This record gives sequence, C-alpha cells and structure tokens, in this order.
Amino acid sequence: MIWCGLDIATEFSEALSSRLDTVSEAPIGSKPDIFFLCSQSTHALCLSFIDDCVGGIPESHILAIPDGEDAKNLTICETIYTWLQSNQAQRSSLLINIGGGALCDVGGFCASTYLRGIEFWNIPTTLLAMVDASVGGKTGINLGHYKNYIGTFTQATHIFITPHWLKTLPPAEILSGWAEVIKHGILSGGKAWSQVQQPIPNTNDHQAWLNILEWNIKIKSRIVKADFEEKGERKLLNLGHSIGHALESLSLDQGKPIPHGYAVAWGLVIETSLAIGSSPTKEETESLAESLKAIVKGLYTPISFTQNDVPALMNFIRADKKNNQNNLLFSLAFAPGNCHFNIAVSPEDVIQTLNRYVGQTD
Repeated sequence: MIWCGLDIATEFSEALSSRLDTVSEAPIGSKPDIFFLCSQSTHALCLSFIDDCVGGIPESHILAIPDGEDAKNLTICETIYTWLQSNQAQRSSLLINIGGGALCDVGGFCASTYLRGIEFWNIPTTLLAMVDASVGGKTGINLGHYKNYIGTFTQATHIFITPHWLKTLPPAEILSGWAEVIKHGILSGGKAWSQVQQPIPNTNDHQAWLNILEWNIKIKSRIVKADFEEKGERKLLNLGHSIGHALESLSLDQGKPIPHGYAVAWGLVIETSLAIGSSPTKEETESLAESLKAIVKGLYTPISFTQNDVPALMNFIRADKKNNQNNLLFSLAFAPGNCHFNIAVSPEDVIQTLNRYVGQTD
C-alpha cells in the first residue's frame, strides 16, 4: 500500500493500530515487535514526530545508522541484524524504515533477509526516496564501490509519503531527488516532460509537491507492476544510471563522493548523447539531448573527470548489472516518451561519448 498525502500522522497511526489490532492502553510504539531504523539525520529531524504519533518508542527499539552511502555495506547490515536479534525480533516483527534512499535500501535489504524475511514499512524523508528508492521493492547494498550489487526484490507492505518532510532538506538534497523526477519526465513525455522543464517549486508549496509526487509514483508503480523482477520493461527505470552509477562509483573510489542524483542527472545527459548514434529518429534525439543538457547545466554543477579516468569508468560500466556477458546494454531515450531498454552499444562508442563530455567540461 502506497499512501501519499498531507496528514501522515493520522494515516500512519491508524495503519499501525490496524496491524496490531489491539485495544491495549499501552503506547503503540512500545509494542515489543516493532522496530524503527533511521539515519542519523532522520533521528534528529523526523523521529520525534513519529514518536509523538505512536506514543513513545523505547530507545532499545530505535537504531540510527550513518547517512547516505556509508550505510550501504555488510558491516552496517551486521549491526542491524545484531540489534534485531538482541532485542528478540521474530518473524512476526515489523521494521519501520524512516529516512532517505540509502536508508530505505539497506533497511529493506536487512528486513528481507533477517530470519529469511520480516515485514517492513518505508517512510521516505527525502525527495529521492519518495519518488524512487522507497517505491518498487528493490532493496540493496553496495559491494565495495559497486552500486547495489547485493539485494533482493521485496516490497514494503506500507509506504507513507508526504511533502512535509521536504522542508527539512538542504537544496542539494532536493536537486538529488529532482534528477529522478527528470528521468520520469523523459520516460513519460507529455505533461510530465513539460513539468520538469519548469522551475522547481518552493518546498512550502505542499500542493504543488503533492501533485509532483503523485505522478512520479504513478509512473514508477505502473512500470514496476508490469515487470517486478526487472526482466524487461522495468529496465527503463535505469535510464541515466549505467553511466550515472559509474560516475558515482568513480567518485567514491577517488574519495570525493557525489550525490546520487547529481550522478544520475549527468548520466542522463551523457547517455542521451550516446543515444543519438543508435536513434531511428536522430533529430528528435538531438533535440532531447540539447534540452536535457540545458536543464541539467542550469541546475547541477558539472561532474569533472579526465580522459585518464575513462578506463576506470569503463570498468564500472562493464560491471553494470544490465549487461549480458560481453554486451554493454543500455536503457536509452530517443525522445520524451520514446525510451527503450537492452540497447547494445559498443565500448568504442561509449568511450567516444565520455571523451566528448570531457572536452565539453574542460
């Protein structure tokens, strides 16, 4: 169940009461089989609100883990498993993930593998998590600097999304999530593509954001419903991610991490430039590439790399999960609303496109 609205306090409390089906006077949050996983930022900014909703959460049932990609590794997973086990979490237990995309990824992964799977809910608190990570049933952690190499396909049974959290975010976090909104606009075309060419709304404009969240969730949910385990159509959601993940991995390798959405934004630009060579409608693709580049250039600082970095980028691209044996397979956009998956691209074309990008940012 995906709920998207403004009165999250009432909706969340009612859902939790319904699951427990109890008339006990004890606070909902004190029930022994409910656990709350949050990031360090969420613990400071958001958890008190949830605590008020459920009437008090025991400290032993709250675990705060590092923010962002620092949480997506086996060491943190072991910390979560040990916390659950030491507090007698059973198969009937519920893990509630409160935080951004990385938190939802690692929390969902641990829930789906602890005791071979316990129920989990997501309360995404960043734009990136609201429009992407919390929805769709992908969980995962990184293997070294290889993004999301370990994971499961497991749906959260409840997802509670509200634009109220957006006010707590710095501008860079809004931009990081907006890259996925741009991606969905390209995938859908029409009004969605027109929307992403408009200025980003103020975070106090809850109604504008509610509309944006709703159409993004609708686009992703439709694709996921058609192909949950990513055998075909769901690969379209990886638009911009083959090169985006490579940029992100390179930055981690160099000790200069960049936000996921920034990598995806420039990944979309580079991959759309790459798409021109295989497009059956070259003029439309060139037009999309120019429009997209203008949008991204106006919002995001460039991600710099040199020609000396291209071999390392190619190693990350070759390790992409979508590839089949030695074939580099991309999801590419030829025009807004005209996107395809499993497009084979030669390494030489990818290298040429990456080198061309270097030339544009020198």
